[in-house]
Amino acid sequence: MAGKFGKIAAVAAAATAVMTLAGTPASAADTAYNTRSVWVDGRPTWDQDPACTTRSIYLASGTYTWTQILDQYRYPTRDLYLAAGTYTWTDCLSPRGGYYKQTSSLSKPGSATAYLNDPAELGLTQGTYTFGSLLTPHF
Repeated sequence: MAGKFGKIAAVAAAATAVMTLAGTPASAADTAYNTRSVWVDGRPTWDQDPACTTRSIYLASGTYTWTQILDQYRYPTRDLYLAAGTYTWTDCLSPRGGYYKQTSSLSKPGSATAYLNDPAELGLTQGTYTFGSLLTPHF
């Protein structure tokens, strides 16, 4: 009888565990990053090449907060709705005449390209900087 009771208890415990796992809501999607570290000489000119990083990423449909990264700074930012699909995600730090510009883009075949451009003229001094952007899903 004790053996039968033990088997029943084990089955009940397993059923409870399965029901608990089945009822656990899925966690929200993780924030995605597209970043690169680059050394700049602090004397930007038009004839210097931009530093860029590009990746392909599959994104589920939904609203995202898109934010640029420059070391510890997180600006500018915007919310946007993206349809599901595979996107090409590009971030660049481009030398100009006396300053740097940071640009970000998301493109998907058949859709208009989305841009996130820092309006600032970045006066970076000589050194290594991490730039790029992040996408945080609202779901």
